[in-house]
Amino acid sequence: MPSKQNNNKKFPLISIVMACYRGEKFVVEQIQNHLNQDYPHLEFIYLDDASTDTTWAILQDMAHQDERIKIFQNEENLGYVRSFEKAMQLAQGEWIALSDQDDLWEKQKLSRLYQAIGPYSMIYADSQLIDEAGNALPQKMSDLKNQIPYTSPLMYTFGAWAPGHSMLFQKSILTRAFPFPHFVSHDYYIGFLATCFQGINYLPETLVHYRQHDQNAIGANLKKAPKQYATRKQRDQRIQQRVRLLAEFCPAEKALEKQILRQVAQDFCSSDLIPRIRRTCLVLKYRDLMLAYKKKGALAKWLYPFKLLFSIY
Repeated sequence: MPSKQNNNKKFPLISIVMACYRGEKFVVEQIQNHLNQDYPHLEFIYLDDASTDTTWAILQDMAHQDERIKIFQNEENLGYVRSFEKAMQLAQGEWIALSDQDDLWEKQKLSRLYQAIGPYSMIYADSQLIDEAGNALPQKMSDLKNQIPYTSPLMYTFGAWAPGHSMLFQKSILTRAFPFPHFVSHDYYIGFLATCFQGINYLPETLVHYRQHDQNAIGANLKKAPKQYATRKQRDQRIQQRVRLLAEFCPAEKALEKQILRQVAQDFCSSDLIPRIRRTCLVLKYRDLMLAYKKKGALAKWLYPFKLLFSIY
């Protein structure tokens, strides 16, 4: 039998990072899923975001049961983006897997992701939606979203869907990531950074049971989401802010993509006729990349850019 030291050389350390908040109802079951993973070299970084229930006591008890579990607690509630940001900086692994506190993982989740990642900087898999009691709902994430590899930063222009709960990624993509912007979700931001390196692979296997309930920080949007902004102006300002972020963080090595994102960011900030025409033409030219995540046919992708003559989204 190979020694543990040799085994660890063969299997690099993966850090499972989980930010928790008032998770007493589900967190024990999810931690057991982590401990039961068949990947042999793991650490567990659990951060409690100043919960007001028994979550912290549960984490303390679980840490006494397994020395690989490392627990931390915020003195005040920071929210899920800042908590995940903090927890990721505490991870020692070469690879990071993010975890929600209320999902269920297949035993082979991490081993399958690691085996299938290939030359990419990130990989994610499909997820089965479940209800609060853990019963399967009639949909998977792939039924709702266009689950695909993301190979270009341009594919994040209008959005993307490589969800954090099913990600495995190289920690090295976070070299320039901190501090996180707090006007986009942490998994959207990390996914975009991965496209700036070697891209994102997709494994069409169901490896997570993604729980849907009223307390989800981010759910699967089974129902029409409520409006996030009081005015159209606020919505447009947030979109402009997001596209400027993409243009700023796209590396110089991706010269064409950076040039395109800079132009789109500039044109999104103007209501003049020439910028409106230019952004329409740019998106029309690169529509197969920019609209890849949307479940749209060829005709719909061709028509979509023309709305940019009147609106930016």
